[in-house]
Amino acid sequence: MRIHHVLPYDLSQPGGVQTHTVALSRALMELGHESEVFAPSQPLRVALGGTRADLTLHPRDLLELRSFLKRPHDILHVQEPMLPLSGPLSLLHPGSAPTVATLHSAEPVAGRFYHWTRPLSRMLLNRASALICASELSRRTAAHAISPTSHQIFPCIDLQSFRRVQRDPEPRTILFLGRDEPRKGLSVLVEAMGRLADARLVVAGPVSAATRSTSDSRITFLGPVPHQQIPGLLASATCVAVPSLGGEALGLVLIEAMAAGVPVAASDIDAYRIASDGGRAALLSTPGDAGALADNLERLLSDGACRDELVRNGREAAERFDARAIAEQHVHLYRSLQ
Repeated sequence: MRIHHVLPYDLSQPGGVQTHTVALSRALMELGHESEVFAPSQPLRVALGGTRADLTLHPRDLLELRSFLKRPHDILHVQEPMLPLSGPLSLLHPGSAPTVATLHSAEPVAGRFYHWTRPLSRMLLNRASALICASELSRRTAAHAISPTSHQIFPCIDLQSFRRVQRDPEPRTILFLGRDEPRKGLSVLVEAMGRLADARLVVAGPVSAATRSTSDSRITFLGPVPHQQIPGLLASATCVAVPSLGGEALGLVLIEAMAAGVPVAASDIDAYRIASDGGRAALLSTPGDAGALADNLERLLSDGACRDELVRNGREAAERFDARAIAEQHVHLYRSLQ
């Protein structure tokens, strides 16, 4: 099959949807299919639900998208189909090939959008031959606009580089991977650090001047880090902190850490319960509770038996999101539409 993917986000920027789409495309090629991804080359950055996203809004990108949609393909797969403008334009394209659309978002703002735009959302999404929800949370978020017959397929990660990580952790070192946005909870983690003796925190991702000003010398800010360097960072960490406050559909950072054999302390939100197999593969604490987060981090820093158990459970839980297995589920769906 020839599968064309349409992505609304800039591939040069980190993000779960980008990671999933690239991993899915590569896995489909390994299974013997042709797979190409369209993504904006000159996106406009906008704020969406507490995060910043690079969306296809530049006229040149729209012209390239039109050309991409006209090229022969057997399946058109649109990621986040309601984001402007690539998603709606792809759904409205009068092509003959089946169209699959995947809904990822679990943010409250997305739920409000689907609620207030029900007629438009339903009209556009009904043009898809099949709808995929990335998790039950994504399904609930879009409930006003979708039918009960939507499919659920988890996002995927290419786990190979994470499985190969050779662990050589530095003593009492915590790693945070992500952007410094309110919903990612970095400020809660910085507060928790004040309760941990002799611990070190490494932050990989863009950080605001305000966050830097409230931090001490035990915190190292690396700035944005290419995705290919993340396995190396995981190798040197005692544990990973994922303190998001909400709005997550799944939590690919948590899954990458588990696949690499790194124990995780995370927030007790629905998405991370799904990713951690109901909390079996991570220590979970109340979102925004710096004291509870500090307690779980201290346990990971000092309790080797706890770390070992979480590593075993984490590797097992992460396999549910392996790119090849998820790609096979997509192929089964694609073939059912032909």
